[in-house]
Amino acid sequence: MLKQVRRAVFAAFFFSGCVNVLMLATPLYTLQVFETVVPTGSIETLVLLSLMAAAAMLALMLIELVRDTILLRTGLWLDHMLGQHILENGLKIGRAPAEMRADSRALAQVRQFLSSPALGALLDAPWTPFFMVALWLIHPTLGIMAACAGGLLVIAALAQSLLTARLQVESAQARETADQWWQTVTHNSQLTGALGLARGAADQWETFNRAHVAGSYSQGKRASVIKALARAVRIASQLAIYGLGAWLVVRSELAPGALVASAIMLGKALAPLESAVSSLRMAQAAFVSYRRLKSLPADATVPRLMDGEAAALGRLVLSDVAHYHPTRKTPALRSVSLTIEPGECIGIVGPNGSGKSTLCGILAGATQPTAGVADLDGVAVAKWQRADGPPPIGYLTDDPVLVEGTVYDNICRFREATLIGVAQSAMRAGVHETLSALQSGYDTQVGPGGSGLSLRERRAVALARAVHGAPRIIVLDEPELGLDGASLRQLMKMLEGLREQGIGLVVATQDPRLLRLTDKVVVLNAGAVQSVGPSADLARRMQVVGQPSGGDQSGQQGQPSPSRAAGDATSQKRG
Repeated sequence: MLKQVRRAVFAAFFFSGCVNVLMLATPLYTLQVFETVVPTGSIETLVLLSLMAAAAMLALMLIELVRDTILLRTGLWLDHMLGQHILENGLKIGRAPAEMRADSRALAQVRQFLSSPALGALLDAPWTPFFMVALWLIHPTLGIMAACAGGLLVIAALAQSLLTARLQVESAQARETADQWWQTVTHNSQLTGALGLARGAADQWETFNRAHVAGSYSQGKRASVIKALARAVRIASQLAIYGLGAWLVVRSELAPGALVASAIMLGKALAPLESAVSSLRMAQAAFVSYRRLKSLPADATVPRLMDGEAAALGRLVLSDVAHYHPTRKTPALRSVSLTIEPGECIGIVGPNGSGKSTLCGILAGATQPTAGVADLDGVAVAKWQRADGPPPIGYLTDDPVLVEGTVYDNICRFREATLIGVAQSAMRAGVHETLSALQSGYDTQVGPGGSGLSLRERRAVALARAVHGAPRIIVLDEPELGLDGASLRQLMKMLEGLREQGIGLVVATQDPRLLRLTDKVVVLNAGAVQSVGPSADLARRMQVVGQPSGGDQSGQQGQPSPSRAAGDATSQKRG
C-alpha cells in the first residue's frame, strides 16, 4: 500500500514540474507585451500572445487539478484500506491498544498531509532552481540575488525544523497523555461523578494538559518568529529586484519588460520556499508517521481451511504454560500442562486468585502465554481464534465484553448472519426469552462497553455469542454469576444439551452443582495445577472434608465450595 502511495507522489511531482513550466507563461507574456507589442503597436500580435497565454493558464489549471485529485484520492484510499488492515491485523495478532491507537493516529497524519496544501508546496519547491536559471539568463546579477534570497528561506526552514522538532514531540506526548486521562475518567461519567472524582480528575487532567499547552506555546512562538522572518526575506527580495533591476535599466543592461518579468519569476521562485517554512513541520510529523506505518507488524498467519477440509477437531493441549501479568512479580500461572480431548467436559476450581480466569483466557486464545504453548489440533489457539472464519472456541468471560452496535451484531460478531440463525444460537444458549424481552429485541442498541443493558442481559448476549458459529469447545468463566435458582437450572440444562451434542466444555466455577456435568476437574492453587481427576473424586473429597449438615446435595447450606474443598484437601495432603 505504501508503495502505491510513493508512486502516486512521484506522479504528482511530475505534474508539479509541468505546472511550474506553465507558470513561465505569465513573465513571458509580460516580456513580449513590453518588448514586441508596445513598440510595434501590433494588435494581432497581442491577440495571438493573449490566446497562447490563456491556453497555458487553462492547461495549468487542469494539470494542477489532476495533481491535487491524485493526492486527495491517494490519501483517502490509504486511510480506508490501510485503516482496515491496521484494525484487523492488530486484533488478530493481539497488538496492544496503545500501539493500535498510535498506528491510527499515524495513518491520519499521513492522510492529512497527502491532501493538504503543504505537500503541494513541497512538490513545487524542488523546481525553484528552474526559475533561478531563467533569472540568470535574463541577467546574472538577478540570478545571484534570487539565489541568495532562496538560500535565506532554506536556512529559515531548517532553523524551524531544528528549533521546534523536540517541542513538537514533547507536546504531542503530553497531549496523548491528557487525552488518555480524559477518556478514562469520562468512560462512565455518571459513576465517576458519583464517586466524588470530579474535582480531582479535572485537576489531574489540567496537570497533564499544562505540559501540552506550554510546549505548544513555545513551539508556536518560535514558528511565528521564523515565519515572519521568511516573509520579510521574500518581500525584501521583491523590493531588491525592483531596485536592482531599475539600476540595470538605467545602465541600459536590462529592458523594462525584462524587469517586470524578472519580478514575476522571483515571486514564483520564492513562494514555494516561503510556504515550505510553514509546511516543513507538518512534513516532519508526516514522515515520522510514515516510518511508523512502514514498520507495522507482519500480517497475522492464521489457519485457512481449503474447500472440503474439516474444521477443528477440538483437541486442546497446554504444555508448560506460564503467564505473568505486567503489574505483578509472581506468575498468574506456573508450568500448567493440560490436555482436553474432543467433546470432553472439564471443570476448573480453586480459591480466588488461583489463576482460573487467566487459564480460561489462555484456553480461549484471549491471553497469550508468557512461556509454553497452547495448541488446538497442533495450531496455536490464538491463531485459530483470529482466523477469518467463526472461532472454534466460544468464550464467556466473567465480565462480558460487548461492542457498540445491536444485540444481533454482537451475537454474530458483526458478520453476515440471518436473524433466524442468531435466534437459534440464543435458544441453544437458553437466553432467547431474555433477549426477545428487550425493548427492540435483537435490534436493541448496545452502548460502548455494553451500556444500556443490565449485567444479566450482557451475560445473555455474551453467552449466545459464545454458542454462535458451531464452536467445538466453549469456555465459561464463572457462568453462574448473577443467576438465581431457576436461571441456574436452565443453564445446567443448556450445558447438558451442548455436552450431548459432542461440544467440549471448560467451566471455571465456584458452584459444585455445575461440576456434576464435568468429566474431570482441574484444581488450581497459586497458579499451579494441584491435581487433575474425575469429578466424582472431588465430590467424595468434598463430602469428607466439608461434613455437610442435613444431606443437602444442592451445594447450598452445609455444602463447601469446590475451592475450599480443594484447599482443605491440599492441606490434608501436605499434612
